[in-house]
Amino acid sequence: MVCMNMQRGRKRFKYNYLGRQYIKMSVKSIYTKIKQKKMFKFIAPYVSLNPDSYYGTGFSVQIRFPKQGHTFLETGEHSVLDGRYIFEKDSGHIKLGNRVHVGNSMFISVNEILIDDDVTIAWDCLFYDHNSHSTDFSERKNDTEQEYRDIQMGKNPIHSKNWYVVKSAPIHICSKAWIGTGVKVLKGVTIGEGAIVAAGSVVVKDVEPWTIVGGNPAYLIKRLPGEK
Repeated sequence: MVCMNMQRGRKRFKYNYLGRQYIKMSVKSIYTKIKQKKMFKFIAPYVSLNPDSYYGTGFSVQIRFPKQGHTFLETGEHSVLDGRYIFEKDSGHIKLGNRVHVGNSMFISVNEILIDDDVTIAWDCLFYDHNSHSTDFSERKNDTEQEYRDIQMGKNPIHSKNWYVVKSAPIHICSKAWIGTGVKVLKGVTIGEGAIVAAGSVVVKDVEPWTIVGGNPAYLIKRLPGEK
């Protein structure tokens, strides 16, 4: 009898625990949808999102300094998009082509990031079209102090950032490329048509079309036959 009561108690605990977990997940899902709905309303004047694409629950856009008349983000048709798209200046621009797949990755732009048609981007990737700070310490030594002052004044942490000393250059991912999990693509890089970048790679220079590269920094592993 004691054993049976213990088993019943464990079952009740299990069902109650699973019930609480389901409620938590449901509340989180509802909160995410409400938050995303507000986000879409805010960014509407600054983006061109194709209605014939799918935008997942992980899809988010942050425009730090909105600018009337400037289109920060453009998307093509029949794409499946998650990921975070962050614009740190009013000059940033990201354009995604048709039939593009983006997992839970991050794009940070002050210059331009172009993703052509039929590109596949896995999760946990980073595309960064600028250095964020100067490579000269004398020019970046006050960056944190500047951030602190902006925060204290209730402003965006990069409100007063000196972008003149930060180098930037456009990123271009050509059609049919496949970017593996955890890849980092830095400023000024072009990844050629049909190229494959192995998981975890850091790409700091151009990748030839129809090749496989990998490593940190990424190097040539194999040449592919090209499109058939």
